[in-house]
Amino acid sequence: MKKRYAGMAVSVLMAGMLAAGCGGTEQQKAQKEQKAAAKPATALTVYTSVYNGMVKDMAKPVVEQQLKDIKVNWQTAGSEKVKEKILGELARGKAEADIVMISDPDFYLRLKKDGKLLDYKSPEAAELAETVDADGAFTPIRISAMVIAVHNDKVKEPPKSWKDLLDPKYKGMIAMPDPKAAATALATVAALTDKYGWEYWQKLKANGVVVSPTNEMREKFAKGEYPITITMEENVLKQKMTQGVNAAVVYPEEGSILVPGYIAILKDSKNPEGAKKLVDWWLSKEGQSAMSLAYMHPVKYGVREPNGAQNLNDLRIHSLSVNWNRLAVEEQMVKEKFAEIMK
Repeated sequence: MKKRYAGMAVSVLMAGMLAAGCGGTEQQKAQKEQKAAAKPATALTVYTSVYNGMVKDMAKPVVEQQLKDIKVNWQTAGSEKVKEKILGELARGKAEADIVMISDPDFYLRLKKDGKLLDYKSPEAAELAETVDADGAFTPIRISAMVIAVHNDKVKEPPKSWKDLLDPKYKGMIAMPDPKAAATALATVAALTDKYGWEYWQKLKANGVVVSPTNEMREKFAKGEYPITITMEENVLKQKMTQGVNAAVVYPEEGSILVPGYIAILKDSKNPEGAKKLVDWWLSKEGQSAMSLAYMHPVKYGVREPNGAQNLNDLRIHSLSVNWNRLAVEEQMVKEKFAEIMK
């Protein structure tokens, strides 16, 4: 089903763009073969957790117009599945991906430590409102905020804080994504555990929280079957703006949990020059506008905030921090401890 934002997004992003030409002269057979052997690969594979609708309707058509000399193979999945796939491929010798784009800072720290990333400082990275890796191993391209979503038809007195979710009046009404499948959920577990301890999750379990696959959680929230969800701001805004769901975003009193999304080039990329061009595109005003139109916060100065979203500066002021370096070490323990509590 086409998303209502798709037509607007494509028209905004494609207007005024000039397609890059690619051509060459006829060569003799031997010369052509020699040049073909030396010619950089034109194919590019991207593993990303950016949802498929945004890639298909917004990024793909514009990239095809602007980067005509590169054929991009987009592979979308949840962050944890992307991580599992990359680690499995690396264990077998080499990752198939040229670029990885997920919301999981600790994973990039791990890949950098293991020497798996290609350092690249994009010229577009000079105007970003988010910290860039000093070596250029990975670069921020978006910010997601973990918040509380409330279905107004089902909840008359919405919670105001993360701690409010423990109130018995919300028993059996709450759902959240699985941190084993969603990096943003993992960050939420880490941040709230630092704030309230593991006791928080024990109490939330006792209050009937459901740990759900993300897509199923969204569908059931839209129908009111899960009246309250712990989710990304972009998800509830998209449902509210494009699907007509009578929903509200609650920015918890303790603070929302901000999760940067990064882009990085794998060191063994078969097409590093093409990968650099795609990184530049995502960091350009066109690429950042695509993020905003898909209800994710852009990181480039001068690009408007998503429609209906809280200003990123305000989100930063009232946010719960995540210790990404510690999470990079303790990730498996956090997942296993959470799963043990929720079983």
